[in-house]
Amino acid sequence: MARKTILTIPLLVAASLGAGVCEPTADEPTPVLLPVVADGAGIATCTNDLGWTVEVSAFRVAIEDLEFTVEGEVHASLLRRLADVAVPVARAHPGHSAGGEVTGELLGELVIDLLAEEAETLGEATLLPGDYNGLNLTFRRAGPEDGLGEGDALLGHSAVILGTATRDAVSVSFEAVLDIDPGTQMVGGPFDLVVDEDTTATLGLTAYTIDPSEGDTLFDGLDFGELDGDGDGIASIVPGDVAHNVLMKTLVRHDHWGIEVQ
Repeated sequence: MARKTILTIPLLVAASLGAGVCEPTADEPTPVLLPVVADGAGIATCTNDLGWTVEVSAFRVAIEDLEFTVEGEVHASLLRRLADVAVPVARAHPGHSAGGEVTGELLGELVIDLLAEEAETLGEATLLPGDYNGLNLTFRRAGPEDGLGEGDALLGHSAVILGTATRDAVSVSFEAVLDIDPGTQMVGGPFDLVVDEDTTATLGLTAYTIDPSEGDTLFDGLDFGELDGDGDGIASIVPGDVAHNVLMKTLVRHDHWGIEVQ
């Protein structure tokens, strides 16, 4: 659910034109609006490096400010001339598609539920025409202003992941509550789409339990048998645990976020 009022590029354009800051020319691109939804397509059953088969049943995360990037030469765009503050150039970071120019955005604070029964619409992204190949996003902590009820496991945290891990005859149900430093940015998640004025695609924001490029999993390094220290078949991963740090550091990597074009 979005909670921060979003000042979109069209509004910036209109405000600037009304104030006489600049006049458009026939050569300037027209921004394209595309809907963005929470998409569970990347949440697949996976087997980690320690042989645990993990099936995720719930996956919620607090984020803000989606950015979409292109590589190569970028024309003098409305985003660059009118919204440099709102849409900064992506910071250097080793990612699948890092280093691209930000020419699209969906601004605002979001709590996304990737496995909701019905896909949640997150908003409309504003993109200039171009050959897109990268996604950036920023992590944050969820608060009462996000509409979370008292006792919600995500309140005050960045992500909550529930699931079951199985190896041989052992099955462990787990809940992972993760804290990510606010402002931590994921840069370079895969997003492949050529956008022009006729594009009508829906952008599905997803997390990948299996890295689509290298095949490693979100849960590598976690021994769920050890996490279930009392053998009751239930494990908790919470801030301060070694397992928390392992999972948290994997979750913020570009390997495990992307856009599925619908």
